[in-house]
Amino acid sequence: MKPSLSKGQLIKWNDDRGFGFIKSSNGGKEVFLHISAVKTTGRRPKVGDTIFYELSYGADGKIRASGASIEGVVSQSSTQRRPSTPAKRKIKQGRLLGAVLSLGVAITIGLFRIELNPSRSPTPITSITKPGCVIKGNISINTGNKLYHVPGMEDYERTVIDPDKGEQWFCSESEAIAAGWQKAPN
Repeated sequence: MKPSLSKGQLIKWNDDRGFGFIKSSNGGKEVFLHISAVKTTGRRPKVGDTIFYELSYGADGKIRASGASIEGVVSQSSTQRRPSTPAKRKIKQGRLLGAVLSLGVAITIGLFRIELNPSRSPTPITSITKPGCVIKGNISINTGNKLYHVPGMEDYERTVIDPDKGEQWFCSESEAIAAGWQKAPN
């Protein structure tokens, strides 16, 4: 299912810092917009532009725009690009080969370290989460409610997160609450 686009008008924009705020056509709170979320490349946003965007949550749990485009401005994917010269293609191929070789060396070194000292391999929690993101977002089997568990809670240790079922990790309680999760009773 494809997410629906929201529409709004850019009411504030700080071009030096690359962010601003959108007033949604549906009303409600202003939505934060960062330049990295804008996929159109014909020009930078300016106050008064009509913006189409998807709603998402930042790491801080606040609502923000993602996948944004400016009405009437062509996206990079639909513009024609000049063909690169053979010399530029060779440089790009060389950089790609260098990156692949560097990655291979890094993986090999990592495997040797694990092989030589298996006790230093990461714990299951740190291997699937960002450091500090230890709040478990779990969906109740009995009720279907979205509940989050913080370390130290009675059911925390036995709660298993299955991302395939829509369960997830959070870095803060406010992030979990903003995403629509409730604190578990135990």
